[in-house]
Amino acid sequence: MAIGGMQQLGAAVRAERKRRRQSQAQLAAEAGVSREWLSRLENGAPRLEADKVLHVLSVVGISLVTADEQVTQRDVAKAQQIAWTMSLEAQPVTDEGFQRILRKIVAHRVRNQAA
Repeated sequence: MAIGGMQQLGAAVRAERKRRRQSQAQLAAEAGVSREWLSRLENGAPRLEADKVLHVLSVVGISLVTADEQVTQRDVAKAQQIAWTMSLEAQPVTDEGFQRILRKIVAHRVRNQAA
């Protein structure tokens, strides 16, 4: 998902917090911020401390990537082909394993583009 502003960033944090079934107070405690500060983030406040924002993103597992590092349909197709080949060889791929394959494919593509 591409984030175009603080409203979208806040919505992404809120969605991930709800997916994790956490209250604002629970996530705030885990991230070391106040519940009020987290509420401001989730509501898209435009002026928040960048280091705190990045820390909350880290806690909920949201990472920032450059446009070049965005996963493409072609990357997913390559990862699916590798996973399918591995399953034929009796090496089933977990979701975590698939994500690792996909990250390697994207990293390889980015390196080749930079060269």
